[in-house]
Amino acid sequence: MFHELNHAKFGWFHVKAILISGVGFFTDAYDLYTVGLISQMIAYARFPDHLNAKGAYGSLPTNYDLVVKGTALIGTLVGQVVFGLLGDKFGRKAPYGWTLIIMIVTTVGCAAGTWGTPATFMGVFAMWRFLLGIGIGGDYPLSAVITSEYTPRHMRGAMMAAVFAMQGIGFLAASIVAVIVVVAFQSAIDSCTAGEACMPLDHAWRIIVAIGVIPAIATYYLRTRLPETPRFTAHVEKDLTKAEADMVSVFNNTDEFRKLEKKTDVATDNDAITFRDFKNFLSIRRNAMWLFGTCSTWFLLDIAYYCQNLFTPKVVGDIGYSVSVKPGGTGRDIYHAVYASTTGTAIIILMGLVPGYFVTIATIEKLGRKTIQFMGFIMMTILLVICSAAWVPLREKAIWAFIVIYALTFFFANFGPNTTTFIVPGECFPTKYRATCHGLSAAWGKAGAIVGVYGFGSVNDLYGTQLCLGLLAIFMALGTVCTVFIPETRGFSLEELNEEQVPKHVNLAEQGTKQAVN
Repeated sequence: MFHELNHAKFGWFHVKAILISGVGFFTDAYDLYTVGLISQMIAYARFPDHLNAKGAYGSLPTNYDLVVKGTALIGTLVGQVVFGLLGDKFGRKAPYGWTLIIMIVTTVGCAAGTWGTPATFMGVFAMWRFLLGIGIGGDYPLSAVITSEYTPRHMRGAMMAAVFAMQGIGFLAASIVAVIVVVAFQSAIDSCTAGEACMPLDHAWRIIVAIGVIPAIATYYLRTRLPETPRFTAHVEKDLTKAEADMVSVFNNTDEFRKLEKKTDVATDNDAITFRDFKNFLSIRRNAMWLFGTCSTWFLLDIAYYCQNLFTPKVVGDIGYSVSVKPGGTGRDIYHAVYASTTGTAIIILMGLVPGYFVTIATIEKLGRKTIQFMGFIMMTILLVICSAAWVPLREKAIWAFIVIYALTFFFANFGPNTTTFIVPGECFPTKYRATCHGLSAAWGKAGAIVGVYGFGSVNDLYGTQLCLGLLAIFMALGTVCTVFIPETRGFSLEELNEEQVPKHVNLAEQGTKQAVN
């Protein structure tokens, strides 16, 4: 059965799996990164008289800014751990629908349930962002393991990269939607006055956020039509009859599995994860080493990646692609400030963030996961050093050169560790622990993101972007070192990597493990 799964030809079911999982990641990115785009709009609407260190309007007070950007990340961390465990305990399918329900409800809450005084508004908005993060976090381990367990080994990396690439499309879509909505509100924004609440922008950011619920609603029904992965049904539930029905559904793109869902209970010898089992699993040196590698590299990468993503509008402003609105400014000044910020963000994303994903899709089965991750960390280190060291001359004499170099850091993040840190933990661990280990790895990534947002957000405010970029380069160098601990999974089936139901006399599992460690 697994031989057929590992050598299957690319078919309509695989397209459907990519679309269903990919739209989820599109929604995740749209919802998570939108806050970096709308924070300026919220500031003009809710904190109109707040002046930043440069004496200009259009920024949130530092404590509120960090709370808004950080609460969703904390929620995402919680969701990754919780839904990783649920995915190994109850299967991949059921929790996969739960995450979308959470995202739909909380996105509506963010857009519509945040009226009141500035303090009340920020508290309610932060609460909805935290709950939204739980749904987003749950999507990470479940999307990864569902894609890897459905996919033939010769295209597994490319398919997982294709799912993850929708994150970049979601971020780009958020930027484009923001630009379109701002342009649509131009005449209304022109009537605003600097220093007074600009309520048209209060409506604009709510529309931008609310649009993110559309793909989530559209995807929910399709997720309910996915069968449980045959690997989970066979390895964990020990129900080979249902596993075969799941296989038929996969290859024929039918609902064969639904006939048995109503008739078959979970087998009595269900091998669901327990704390004691997981502790014993980690007592094996190879497993602990691999988990350390996937957790540490994701942690280090996200310190820089999320810091750059969430603070890109700030960087865009620092490098001069912005309009400063000071006391006495007009509504037209406010419009140009918001338009320049959203447009500059979209340009950087389009230049650097999106292309990297698709280069990874095209090359990952040839170059391998570990090679791409090494290369990405090294290039990010070099580029961040250049951005920091040449900060002053580039800003004064070659602003577009700086934008290109800064955009290349996103390119090599996505043609590098941002994609591979998602793929590797979805492949290298056994079926019984796969979602849990992926969730833990992703949660360490979000811990790094929290460090980036809170720690480097403060560094950025106190000491400037130049120092912040230089410090981020150090963490990318550490990520290069920690990449040594992850396995190379290219070319191996999930069963070969994890010694699951492979005949011992063939020695494929043993060979796969040795080569993966090397």
